[in-house]
Amino acid sequence: MKKIKHIILIPVYNDWKSLQKLISEINKVSKNLKDFETQILIVDDNSSKKIRKSRTRFNYIKKIQILTLKKNLGSQKAIAVGLFYLKNLNKDFFITVMDSDGEDKPQDLKRLMILAKKNKSWVITSNRKKRKETFLIRILYSMHLMISYIFTLNWISFGNFTSFHSKNLPKILKDNSSWYAHSSSIINNCKIKRIYAKRGKRYFDKSKLNLYDLFEHSLRVNAVFFKKILLISIIYLLLISIFFSSVPAIKYFLIISILFFNLCVFLIKIKHHKRNLNNLNSYLS
Repeated sequence: MKKIKHIILIPVYNDWKSLQKLISEINKVSKNLKDFETQILIVDDNSSKKIRKSRTRFNYIKKIQILTLKKNLGSQKAIAVGLFYLKNLNKDFFITVMDSDGEDKPQDLKRLMILAKKNKSWVITSNRKKRKETFLIRILYSMHLMISYIFTLNWISFGNFTSFHSKNLPKILKDNSSWYAHSSSIINNCKIKRIYAKRGKRYFDKSKLNLYDLFEHSLRVNAVFFKKILLISIIYLLLISIFFSSVPAIKYFLIISILFFNLCVFLIKIKHHKRNLNNLNSYLS
């Protein structure tokens, strides 16, 4: 029986050591993915460090390809470029998007792919049970989830780690929202099925996520839903004006907070405005 092509898309910036470890782990688990032919597409986000090519033979990985970007765009935009590249192949295959640092565990690939194969019209998302950052980062991430839900009515508790059939690519990419955040483009444009898995341990070094990065990422996730956020905010403002008219301190605090949030999302939307990705040559070296 002919094997089904499975392309694993991995954005990378300088972290070649972790990538080599990840590929080795993918090779191990691919032995048990007997229905699939595993290929890897690396999107090099204009790394300043040169890749060290491994001499290791990967018996269960059919092909490793590297796309190199002309300039550093960030992981979300690197994923978007990679997905547009795959869309242009116009072939029948499965895709998994995952990070290279080890926190997306290759051992979960089998669960994702079994579901993706059974549900070709759905995107399978890996939702993390536990996070291992500092207490402050965990609290702020929980706040991000709650605020995003309040203003978008979507619970976006997954990141890049997703698996799906290539027939979903036109839906994922139809409005270029993946340019802001992969997770938002998925939940905004596709039907999803969630699995829950523990977050893996980073292969090397500590997480470089800081407060500013978390704040900007949260705003980028919400920027995809800017029109919806505006509408819901107007409703909230009307309700606040009615129910807190006798408590001006709370009333004005809530109004200013909502307006400030909308302004921040708008500014991020301008900063990371959507591009036309159909001309891939303008992004690839």
